[in-house]
Amino acid sequence: MNAITLSNQNLPLVEYKGQRVVTFTMIDQAHQRPEGTARKSFNRHRSRFTEGRHFFVLTASVLCTQSFIDLFPPHTSKAIVVTEMGYLLLTKPFSDDLAWQVQEQLVENYFRPNPHFSDIRPVLIPSLEELEAMPLSEAQNLLAAAEHKSKWRHGKHGSAEMTQRKRELKAIRPAIERITALVQLTIPELGAFK
Repeated sequence: MNAITLSNQNLPLVEYKGQRVVTFTMIDQAHQRPEGTARKSFNRHRSRFTEGRHFFVLTASVLCTQSFIDLFPPHTSKAIVVTEMGYLLLTKPFSDDLAWQVQEQLVENYFRPNPHFSDIRPVLIPSLEELEAMPLSEAQNLLAAAEHKSKWRHGKHGSAEMTQRKRELKAIRPAIERITALVQLTIPELGAFK
């Protein structure tokens, strides 16, 4: 399991439903608080937290199938993980210098990590000549897959990935137009069918 080091504490990187989450134990460790402090704060202000937005309740079946096995004691039937927004609300009462430092580090390095430019891998897009040389159905499938991968990998607005996505679209769009033109039906008496 990947991890980051914060305040001399090694915290595992945990994701659920596509977003980073933390456990109460991880919060206590990062903030160097006695065990149970985060859970008590959560229980005290429970009415202010919304399930699915601020936290998730994980069932035993999810705990067994996901990468949560090392995070909770064996035979745990239910567990709570906290989202970034939930974490910020939960630690709102923590006002010491360490809390301010840890909050900033957790948000910047854990919840919102900036991708390294070496991590941005371009999507391979064949040249127009290569596309014209292959069967039309294969070319169409290849372009559809490239467009999907480009959007999935690099479709975040305001990010370095978005710049890569724009570069890929400059190559994908003309290729799609060329293949679409090749696929158009032509009836000799009527001309091209659109």
